[in-house]
Amino acid sequence: MPKRTNDFQTLIKHIYEQIVPAGGVVTESGMLHDRDSGELREVDILVSYKYAGHEFSFIVECRDHTRPQCVEWIDSLIGKSKSLGVNKVVAVSRNGFYKPAIKKAKENGIETFTLEEANEKHWGEFPFKPGVLLITSETYQIQQVFYEKDGLFIPITKLDFEKDTDFNSENTGNIKELVEYFFKEFVVPEIEKYKNENYLELFKTKDDANKIFIAENEYNWPELNAFDKQGNKVSFSKVKFVVSGTRKTADVPQQHKAFNDKTLYYR
Repeated sequence: MPKRTNDFQTLIKHIYEQIVPAGGVVTESGMLHDRDSGELREVDILVSYKYAGHEFSFIVECRDHTRPQCVEWIDSLIGKSKSLGVNKVVAVSRNGFYKPAIKKAKENGIETFTLEEANEKHWGEFPFKPGVLLITSETYQIQQVFYEKDGLFIPITKLDFEKDTDFNSENTGNIKELVEYFFKEFVVPEIEKYKNENYLELFKTKDDANKIFIAENEYNWPELNAFDKQGNKVSFSKVKFVVSGTRKTADVPQQHKAFNDKTLYYR
């Protein structure tokens, strides 16, 4: 890789200051394990940090060439990054990219950055927003609960909510109280656990985070005796919960930085 000048290194530093949360670790000439070859591979910049209880890492590859970068460099980054197990790849080129390279990068989830002269623009009107999102709260609601009878799932609303139920002759309160207790103590914690373990798959973009999350799962209960609205005794041992989750989100405020009359921006 061509030797980077001091101001280009300063650019990289500004990238970190814009993107990396507090506590993030930045390593120049970082080493990563290649899952395919079993060897250590060097990357220009390795950024590791923890966000919302999860470990994240991304690499920044840099080119300080006199011409825009072409699609061949993007192809090499795609091949290199697939076996390194990172969450994101950032490509930085002092003199930009040719259009096919930008298109190829976008289609493969690689973010491209360049430097532009900023003397003719007032950059205070163009705040830099790298898309960092804060999930401030999450709310879960029961959409429907079913009980299984003769191989069919029947809405639990068919049952009498006022009459008491029992497990093996032990009184467990009415069906409404039982469902609410089970939802709070078992269903919600299970959804939270699944969401935390699969966070990156569920919420890849800001749009994903703003969508309604639907969870559906079946639970085996001990033999439960309840009553339908006609007063008939109903016994079942399996229920299905359908739950929706919504969350409040907010953009984390970011500020652009400039140096040498130049600034950083997304292509």
